[in-house]
Amino acid sequence: MTSKEYELIKEMLQMQKKLDEAIMDEHGLTEIDEENLRMAILDEVGELTHELKGNWCWWKKTQPQVDEEKVLGELVDIWHFVLSYQNHFNFGEEARLSYLNEEELSNGMLKRLRTKKSNLSKVLTRLVIFESSIIPVLIAITEYLGFTIEQVYEAYCDKNKVNYQRLKEGY
Repeated sequence: MTSKEYELIKEMLQMQKKLDEAIMDEHGLTEIDEENLRMAILDEVGELTHELKGNWCWWKKTQPQVDEEKVLGELVDIWHFVLSYQNHFNFGEEARLSYLNEEELSNGMLKRLRTKKSNLSKVLTRLVIFESSIIPVLIAITEYLGFTIEQVYEAYCDKNKVNYQRLKEGY
């Protein structure tokens, strides 16, 4: 990870914090429930795997090919909820993103994915069961799927605007 990539993630954490505050204010919440947040991550993981189905669905001849733009969209939805989890339950950017071992964890997981020592389904599951190191897990997934942090950042910013518009419209 480059220092620029870390800065982009920190910026997304700050943006997510503001979005969460707006959502909580709109819904009269004082906190976000951890179980509900984990369920949201799990739901988005399911949507991502559905978009990846062309890569693993061996029994269906009519399964469409993977649409990388849709995959990135679902990946960014996961990023929204993982960033929210980081902010609410892992002390935000101060606690985790400054440690060198986060990069080691991400790189190690990416290497295991690429060498088939681990598989994507197990790593995706870690997003829901890990508590303290889910951003490095998501970074590894992002890179394994062929996306950069810069691509995620751009798509995140676009989706963040959509989320504010949805909030304004009573979504």
